Amino acid sequence: MAAIVASVSLSAMLLAAAWGYVQVTPNMKSFSSAIKGGSLASNKEKILYSRSTGPGVITEQWFTGREAMNEDTRIRIYIDGETEASLDFQLFLAHGIGAGEAQEVGNIPWGTNRIAHEADGGIYNTYRIPYAKSLKVTATHPKGGAFWYIIRGVENYPVILGDLQLPANTRLHLYKTVNQVLAPYQFITLANISGNAGALYQVTLSTHSQDYSHLEACFRAIIDGEEMFLSSGTEDFFLSAYYFNRGLYHNDNSGLTFKDKKGSMSAYKFFDNDPMLFTTSLALMWRCGEKINGADGCPNDFPRPSTQDNHRLGDAVGKLQLQNTNTTAYVWVYQW
Repeated sequence: MAAIVASVSLSAMLLAAAWGYVQVTPNMKSFSSAIKGGSLASNKEKILYSRSTGPGVITEQWFTGREAMNEDTRIRIYIDGETEASLDFQLFLAHGIGAGEAQEVGNIPWGTNRIAHEADGGIYNTYRIPYAKSLKVTATHPKGGAFWYIIRGVENYPVILGDLQLPANTRLHLYKTVNQVLAPYQFITLANISGNAGALYQVTLSTHSQDYSHLEACFRAIIDGEEMFLSSGTEDFFLSAYYFNRGLYHNDNSGLTFKDKKGSMSAYKFFDNDPMLFTTSLALMWRCGEKINGADGCPNDFPRPSTQDNHRLGDAVGKLQLQNTNTTAYVWVYQW
């Protein structure tokens, strides 16, 4: 009888792994904490939550406060005793929003499986953030003010990406490009990882230019040495088309959170259901505009040393008038 029970238990575990869910174990333990009407002092880092028992996974965070939880809020998450936070981000950009509260107020409420903005300052995520021994979450704001905060998680809980259970030593990393001005046709590497295996999790791109010609550019990746195109244009990468001609959308897989109809936009793409895995290296690249189908263009050629920077290729079909483009990007990657 014991052998039969053991066989059934093993079968259940294998089935759970195959379907991307996890069986409850006796050592799983939930934790939760809330702050009501807290206060941030101007430019002073404040601890929102700390924990020294693990391993565990943050499963949800919620932030609100018109004064202190907006586009100027800096959140830092210190993992396993770090003195410099490996996750260091602006609150809005971490939720795919490249605009400020003044621009966002007309678009809320909206919500998806992973991120939402459902009230003035009311913003949350369900990013799974693993740690081995300890974690500390802090907030900083240039002016300070009142805030509310909730965090939840589970000890001894695995990280699930879509239907994949990631290794126990997985950590979430953030690669940032902040306010980098790209000349027409200039390439930029948004993340460059070597010596690790991992999975791309989320990409947010925020651009400010004179028009939307800079969107005529493919995303490219080099995964374990293999070159590949990830899209036939920028808006295609975010699962839209025609320069986002139907306006804002907020979906589980991707979304457009801001577009001013002049040349600025912000969009996000999740890879839960579209896994991009690497075993030794990942380089993710974008470009400020692109020649269509010609030499060194999209989707024909990868960057070459002679065209890596500001080499002008001539106008694309439609006589694009490319301008310098201010570019910010957040790339979230699970690594193990």
